[in-house]
Amino acid sequence: MLDARAEAVAGRLRPDRLELLSLLGLSLLAGLLAVGAVVRPSILLLLVLFGAVAVVFLLRTDLAILLVVATAPIEGIWEIGPHGVNLTKLAGGICFASFAITVVRQNRVIRFERGQALVLGILTLALFSTLQAYESSAAVTTTTRYASFAAVYFIITQFGHDAVLQRRIAWTLTASCSVAAALGLNEYLSGRETLAMLPNGNQNDFAFMLATSLPFMFVLLGGPKLLRPLVLAAIGLVSAAILLSFSRGALVGLAAGFVVFVLTDRRRVKVTLTAGALAAIGVLLVIHNNPARFQEAFTLKQQIAHQNETTRLEAWGAAARLATDHPLLGVGPGNFQFFYNKLTGWPVGTLTLTVAHNALLDVAAELGIAAMCLLALYLVLSFTRLTAELRLGYGDPAFVQALRISLTIAVASAMFLSEQYFLPFWLVGGLAGAIWIDGQRRAEERAAEAG
Repeated sequence: MLDARAEAVAGRLRPDRLELLSLLGLSLLAGLLAVGAVVRPSILLLLVLFGAVAVVFLLRTDLAILLVVATAPIEGIWEIGPHGVNLTKLAGGICFASFAITVVRQNRVIRFERGQALVLGILTLALFSTLQAYESSAAVTTTTRYASFAAVYFIITQFGHDAVLQRRIAWTLTASCSVAAALGLNEYLSGRETLAMLPNGNQNDFAFMLATSLPFMFVLLGGPKLLRPLVLAAIGLVSAAILLSFSRGALVGLAAGFVVFVLTDRRRVKVTLTAGALAAIGVLLVIHNNPARFQEAFTLKQQIAHQNETTRLEAWGAAARLATDHPLLGVGPGNFQFFYNKLTGWPVGTLTLTVAHNALLDVAAELGIAAMCLLALYLVLSFTRLTAELRLGYGDPAFVQALRISLTIAVASAMFLSEQYFLPFWLVGGLAGAIWIDGQRRAEERAAEAG
């Protein structure tokens, strides 16, 4: 009896195959580290630090989400490796891996909701559209980008109900957008770029990201008084960068967001106007720093404004024609650019728009009319949810209101810009879905207790 019990204990203590492989891997890693410490100690130190940081993000999905949020405003500045893997793609991969590890480690229950079906529906159509795309390389790149945001949306719906994470997202956007705005203004003031934008970037994408982040900054004004000067400085900096990008689509979005805010939350209009006045002062200070640069940018924008209006109308017409000619799956993700010249009559090499400058028309042309309808339904669902959350008292009212204003800015801007493959749409929708799921769960629990 004792022998049998001892044998059972020994069996439990004996490592299984997985543990043996882990021990073998750790032994090999220790050997490599020892060799590296002798040959290249500085590189080894960087690798160890990078590995330690990566492990932290892999074990903390909330921090991995913040990493994605932090890299979105400065996307494209740094690229890693021969294939140009930028920070946002790397952050998205880490976030997805972290989520998978968390689900396995914690045996976490995954919650499903209608928004996920719409997002995955668009992804499914994008995958099928990729198979018949005219230019497969651009299609694969665009679909991969959308797939990463679909995954981020799904992950946020599982974690985004946490009030602490929501506040951290607001602070992360504030810090990251301030850095992006400073870099964009530096490009403008130094003369390297005529308009405020990131190096090798696009002023419309730059302004869109900053404009949709402004409502999150206004939420932070209700926080500690000691930090309000920093928040106000960030609002002024970001506002100056948006204006000096001369992105009319982003400015239209901001105007729409302000109208919705005034109509729905008049109690905080004074605070908003005060912050807006300080933002205007920040803009004037930047312009005063180099008035010649502002005059040059303004003159250039006036010169190309009429051409922009003409080409934008042509792009909308071309996108509508592609959607009607290819209603099921479109011409393929990222493939609008290969049909633009033929449909508008512009000679190849003179002018080629890569996007339709309208998110819905862009999706209709590249993925089909069904995908466009799914995107429209997703946006309507997100807005109606946020409105219902304010009415039912789900989540922090100030944060939910900021989400609704941010979504309004995004939708209004997207009628003149193609921003469907950027984070704001999917971040705001994911947070709206997470708050909705948590609010419904709490309501059901209260009803069960009352019954």
